[in-house]
Amino acid sequence: MSTATIAFGADSSSEIYVSPDGNDSADGSFTSPLATLEGAKELAKTKDGSVTVYFREGVYTFTDTVNFTRGDKANVTYKSYNNEKVVFTAGTPYTGFEECTVNGVKAFKKNVGKDASISTLFNSEKTLKKTRYPETGYLYPQGVDGKNLLVPDWSGEISTFTSYVAMYVNKDEMPEMKNPNDIVVRILHWWKDEILPVKGYDSSTGLLEFTRRTNMRINKNDRFFLENVFAALNEPEEWYFDKSEGVLYYVPNEGESAENLTLWGGSLETLVKVSGVDSISFEGIVFRGNGYTLRAGGDMSSQAAYDAKPCLFYEDTHNFTVKNCEFKDLASCAVFMGSVVTDAKIENCIFSNIGAQAVYIRGENVPVESERVTKNITVTNNLISGYGKVFFNAVAVLVIHANSVDITHNEIHDGYYTAISVGWVWGYDYTVTYNNKICDNLIYNIGQGWLSDMGGIYTLGNQPNTVISGNVIHNVAADPDEGGYGGWGVYLDEGSSYILVENNLAYACGSDSYHLHYGSYNTVRNNIFALSGESQVRVVSSFKRSVANDGGRKTADFINNIILTNGKARTFSCHDDKRAYADENNIFWDATYGDELYTSSGTDAKKSFSLETAVRKGFVNSPIVADPCFKDALNFDFQLSESSPAIEAGFKPWDYQNAGTLKGTTIGLDTEGGQTAYNAESKAVEITPSKEKMHFFVNIINKIWKFLIKLFK
Repeated sequence: MSTATIAFGADSSSEIYVSPDGNDSADGSFTSPLATLEGAKELAKTKDGSVTVYFREGVYTFTDTVNFTRGDKANVTYKSYNNEKVVFTAGTPYTGFEECTVNGVKAFKKNVGKDASISTLFNSEKTLKKTRYPETGYLYPQGVDGKNLLVPDWSGEISTFTSYVAMYVNKDEMPEMKNPNDIVVRILHWWKDEILPVKGYDSSTGLLEFTRRTNMRINKNDRFFLENVFAALNEPEEWYFDKSEGVLYYVPNEGESAENLTLWGGSLETLVKVSGVDSISFEGIVFRGNGYTLRAGGDMSSQAAYDAKPCLFYEDTHNFTVKNCEFKDLASCAVFMGSVVTDAKIENCIFSNIGAQAVYIRGENVPVESERVTKNITVTNNLISGYGKVFFNAVAVLVIHANSVDITHNEIHDGYYTAISVGWVWGYDYTVTYNNKICDNLIYNIGQGWLSDMGGIYTLGNQPNTVISGNVIHNVAADPDEGGYGGWGVYLDEGSSYILVENNLAYACGSDSYHLHYGSYNTVRNNIFALSGESQVRVVSSFKRSVANDGGRKTADFINNIILTNGKARTFSCHDDKRAYADENNIFWDATYGDELYTSSGTDAKKSFSLETAVRKGFVNSPIVADPCFKDALNFDFQLSESSPAIEAGFKPWDYQNAGTLKGTTIGLDTEGGQTAYNAESKAVEITPSKEKMHFFVNIINKIWKFLIKLFK
């Protein structure tokens, strides 16, 4: 432990000290510290005014949740002393392994007891790999026929949301099923990953039964794999837990010895819960290693890992900060803010290798004047890398039923689903969610081909005064086995309305840079939508399904945007209703084919038509066809030359490097902010080229039409 001295404040009675070498019977002074957070919480009740609790360097292991309630002292900051490394963990340490041989390789094993619950395992540096079968690639269902395999959806019909309790598999592809009840099936489909412990397996028929129901229908093109398979234990840093015998197995790295090995198994989910007491803040703390449990029967929702439990939990509390903390190697959600949370800030934190959400805000959909509204929350200057590592459909920053939330200057990458999601009401029904700012975030390498129907930024429902601005989003990749469906940059989903989308750079997304799945009165201006695989702008009107409450059919105004395609990818798609949107002063260009540009009224690129045809049909109004003169767009440098025709037409450049964390700041304990280039890790995506039937003859018709228009003006 560090022996650095402290410069005591004028009133040291407002300070409490805690050390791993302390004692909760001590007085909590610098020279006589306490030992636990629980002890500090109790001592704080005896003090007046605001209090700071300093933790000395070391590991603090939680065996139970520490609960802050109305009887506890408010206005307390719990922080590391002098930037020493302070770790809060729920990991149970395991030592005393013995050497054995498993599947022909050297392994270590330890009897941890049949009552042990190990959902995650880590060493001093990283989370370790649970065995997976197959080790690469996927398996596919063979069918879901058979008696009593179906649990219909809420309407009693078989639909997308039909639940299953079993499926047939190819029995020739299955591994040796030692202890089938230890195995977990992971199905990837739609926008949901299913976590399904095995109930039983019939090797003669290939029937695989689950202890939980699925949330969504199983299809033959769904991918799945198995976890915690004994037969797959063969690579260094892999582990397997034999639940029936209570034995933990681990394949060591070279140089690791059984007698010196320490591994930690996470079991406890929530380390700290704050409910009913204000201003409980944390600063400079490392939260590392918790576990997760599955809800019996099945998940409440197919969306966004809604059920994931948090490490740090807040509800019915106000005016607190979580600052310069690090959350790493967590099996579930990191920070949760629930009902009646106001005036909170999550800033300068690092989230790495998180099982579900990094930040999860979930209020109640109550009237805006209600005292129960969750609002005035800032999530800023955080580095989020590797989220959704256990619950694959988790969102890095998820906001449900809250308003006046600012999500700014975050860097988010390497998740399997949406990076930022705001809203939880589909269509035009009432929602308390409005006045949110999603600005200057750097988002990249998400989706990674695992799931579908996602966006770098995703919204739902009416959100007046919500602004999406200054963000850089690239490389959003959906599940290719579902046709690459739904790898979008900015995704305004059902009913998204009254939202300003301005000064965003979205490029190299598997599907489209911008997608609106019906909504009303949105403004989309001064953005760059470029080099995405299917089209750059997709607008689905869905008027037959839902029209705004006032009967209006205007979905969006597109003004002063740069739309750059490549390889004849479409500019616009799905614009099948001329009343759906208005466009003005937009720049169009193809990086390879110049002014040969295409659009479509549907999703099929083979049924495209040229931009000239779109103008003739009234889908596009007065496009500006010109090279915008990017510095090197195909190598993802989108700086504009001063002589750009786009600037001449009114486009206003901004500094893309402003997206992401801020220079001159410290994130977590010692990471420097602003170090990632706006186009870091950019990769070209597969392009779906357009095809216009009878293009040559249609082009002649367009030329005649343009001549006649000029003639009779």
